[in-house]
Amino acid sequence: MDIKPMISPERLEQDAELLQEWLAKQPHLPKVDDKKRLICFLHHNKYSLEKTKQKLENYYTLRNKYPEIFKNRDPHGQAVARARVSYNVCLAKGLSKDGGRIIYAQPNSDTSIYNITDFITYGTMVCDLFFLEHELHQYSANITDCAGLQYGHLVRSLPWMKAAVDIFLNCYVTRFKAFHMINVSPGLEIVFTAFKNFLPAKYVDRFYVHTSADSLLKVVDKELVCSEYGGTGPSLAELDQHTIKLVEKYKDWFIESGNISSNEQLRRKGENQVEEMKGSFRKLEVD
Repeated sequence: MDIKPMISPERLEQDAELLQEWLAKQPHLPKVDDKKRLICFLHHNKYSLEKTKQKLENYYTLRNKYPEIFKNRDPHGQAVARARVSYNVCLAKGLSKDGGRIIYAQPNSDTSIYNITDFITYGTMVCDLFFLEHELHQYSANITDCAGLQYGHLVRSLPWMKAAVDIFLNCYVTRFKAFHMINVSPGLEIVFTAFKNFLPAKYVDRFYVHTSADSLLKVVDKELVCSEYGGTGPSLAELDQHTIKLVEKYKDWFIESGNISSNEQLRRKGENQVEEMKGSFRKLEVD
């Protein structure tokens, strides 16, 4: 599905230029020459300049806060290799009929090989693909195969759970619409409850437990549901290969991006993280 921006091309170009001008005035933030990348930020922030500036601020500032994640993103490195075995993340091919991006997650039942920093590292790389591929989707939805999910995953995740929420919700801009859980075994409620405690209230009601493939197919396009779950889409193994090839396509960028972050020594003292910009909030005319 080809997603069209909700504002005119002229406005979009103007807003991207305004963001470039704003970034140029922030001595602590890197410049962004790729206008299409900024347009992605605008789209996923509902074309609010003020919200987009805040996300850009977070995107570069949090890289300093979590160097364990952002300085370790070589597609051929051990963190990625371990993540793909212990708690893999992969993308469905294409978007849903209503413009949604489906993200699959599949934890391995062997919790001894699970490291949450590996999972977060690879997860951020997958999310960065949206910008690198200049993808304009309307929302994202996660499908987690809980067949291998164990209490041990929760125990090993707790030290980094707040950081994970901080990174994925405050640093990245995709709008999470739903978290679909399939192959859920009895007793996993404690894991879901614990995880929900770390989420903002608006996300808590977006968890859906599916007792059968039929219920999943009622809410997700059949062609985007992988063959293991009753859909007509590719298998998880095929989606894994599809995703890692996309990541490897941008190997140089991922390695170089480990050195791209805010420079806190250059931040002007006493200023708000995001300064005012006239006209940041504009009314959108949406059909």
